[in-house]
Formats: sequence, C-alpha cells, structure tokens
Amino acid sequence: MSKRKIKADELRFLKQELQYLEKTGVLEADKTEEIEDHYEVTRISFTKTLLTVGSILIGAGILSFVASNWGEISKLTKFLFILGLYFGSFFTGYFLENKFPKTAKSFYYLGVIVFGAGIFLIGQMFHFGGDFQDAFLWWSLGILPIAWVLKDKWILLFSSLLILIYMTDQPILSGQMIPYWVLLWIAIIYYLNSAIGFSSATGFVNGLLQLTFLASILNFFLSGFNDTAYIYGLIYLLIGMVLAYLKPKIEEIYILLGYLVQGGAALVLSFGVNWPVDWFHIPFSVVYLLYLLFLIKKGSLLSIILLCMMIFRYYLDYTFDFLPKSLVFIIGGLLLLGFGFYFEKQRKKGGETYV
Repeated sequence: MSKRKIKADELRFLKQELQYLEKTGVLEADKTEEIEDHYEVTRISFTKTLLTVGSILIGAGILSFVASNWGEISKLTKFLFILGLYFGSFFTGYFLENKFPKTAKSFYYLGVIVFGAGIFLIGQMFHFGGDFQDAFLWWSLGILPIAWVLKDKWILLFSSLLILIYMTDQPILSGQMIPYWVLLWIAIIYYLNSAIGFSSATGFVNGLLQLTFLASILNFFLSGFNDTAYIYGLIYLLIGMVLAYLKPKIEEIYILLGYLVQGGAALVLSFGVNWPVDWFHIPFSVVYLLYLLFLIKKGSLLSIILLCMMIFRYYLDYTFDFLPKSLVFIIGGLLLLGFGFYFEKQRKKGGETYV
C-alpha cells in the first residue's frame, strides 16, 4: 500500500500526538510505529525541478528566437512553426508518459507555454486587434482541459493566475464592464481543484479571483461616486468575517483568506480619510478591537496577529511625529517582541489557528 504524503511539520505534529497518546496509554507502542509507517514526507523532486525549468527555458529561448526574427519569416512558416511546436510538445510528452513520466510532464509544460505564446504571436501576425488582456483569458481557457486530462495541479494553478491577470484589465478596474463570463472560470477551477486533488495555492488564487470579480461589480455600480473607500472596506470586512466564521465547513485556506481580507479591510477603515466623516474610524476601530479580543478569548491565534497589526498601526500613527525615530523603532520592536511572546504562549496553550 502506498504511503500518504504529508509535509514535514505535519509529520512532526503527528509524531508528537502519537507520543502523547502512547504516554497516556491510549495507544500501544507498536501501534504508534505502525501508524507512522503509513506516512512519508513530501520532498521536492530535483529531477522534476530540473526538467520543468529546462522546458521553460527551452520554450522561452525558441520563442525569443522566433520573435527576434519575426519580420523575416513568412506568415505561413510562422503559423506552421507554432502549430508544429505545440503539437510536437504534447505528442512527445504522450509517447514518454509511461517510461519517463517526469520528462513527459516537462514537455506538457512546454506545450502550455507555446500555446500562450502562440496566441500573442498569431494575434500580432494576423492583426486580430482587440484588447491585449484578452489573450490571457483565452490562454487560461485553452489549458483548463489540459489540466483536467493530465490531472495536473500546476497547470490548473497557472490557469487561475492567468485569469486573475485578465481581471486587471483597465475597463474592468475602471468600472466600464462586468466580466460575467469569469463566473464560469471560477466554477470550473473550483470543480477541477476538488476533482484533481485540492491544492491550497489554487484555492487561494481562486478565492482572490472571486474577490476581484466582486470588486468589478462594485466598480461598475459605484463608478462616478466620490468617497467610496469605506463601502469597499465594509463589504470586504463582512466577507472576511463570514469566511473566518465558516470553520469547519470550508477548506482552511479560505478561512486564512478570510482573515487576510478582513485584516486588510479593517486597516483601510482605520484611517479617517477613507470615511465620509473622518472621526468614524475611531468608533469602528474600538468595536473591531473588541471583536478581535472576543475571538482571541475563544482561542483564535490569527486574531492575535490582526490585533497586533491594528495596535501597531495606531502606535506608528500617534508616535512617529513627536517621538525621536530611534525611540519609535525601539519601542515598536519591543511591542513586536511582546506580541510574538504572547502568540507563542497562546500556541502552547493549544489555541486554534482558525476560528
């Protein structure tokens, strides 16, 4: 039976718990060793890393050569070269799949790179026009089926990043349009990530993609209005609080994202300039700090980090102007050391990272 692969810190935690259960008599000594034997530490494959980097460099080199000599090559030659390199990469990967799976995967990655570069080069060659950012949209769409067929988490992650880059398009950021079709990408990426084997990195990027899509809706409806920062802040604060509250109904990476989102939103709302009435940030900060203290009392370690962030933000705000800078840094360092000590103390008590 194949061993379950886990991270080194996870295996270390498992051993500590098994030793504790062994000391308390819950588990017998031989059972502890038997359980540990079912796990092994996930290690980075040096061979796979070399092959992946090699495929990327080869793809970049070939495409750089083509781009530098683009004007001297006929359109038909250019088109056939791109197609040949694309299909050649995947056919080579397919034939090497059984005997050399790691090498085969590097050719698949090369094909993914050629596919994207081909979109840009062919668009330039035939003067298709359109928005430059649209190429990232079609690149993402084109490699989603490849991620599904190969059951490859890295290609799926790359596809998620490409669609996230597309969402930075100027018409979207300026509130001129809402890219409703991105909802289809979000759903597909979420499904594939669950079906292939959940990747926290892809889940995190997909979460950012959902938040960015929400921002495009807000940009569209709030376009033309002034002083809207507090509206964004309050909406994202609420979203972050909901995500942090959903334990254990969702993956931990989304809970972590919830804490990051609400922390960022709270930081924005802690500045008076972002409110229609500048003193509103004071009651908001007091209420939010009380909320964090409530979570900390329940054992939330991440809430300690957010509390430290808020306190440190106000410390810098009120001391930087009238205290010597050296003293500001010294006191700030002491505060951070104190926060770190308290955080470690709470961890030893068994506080939960996510609440």
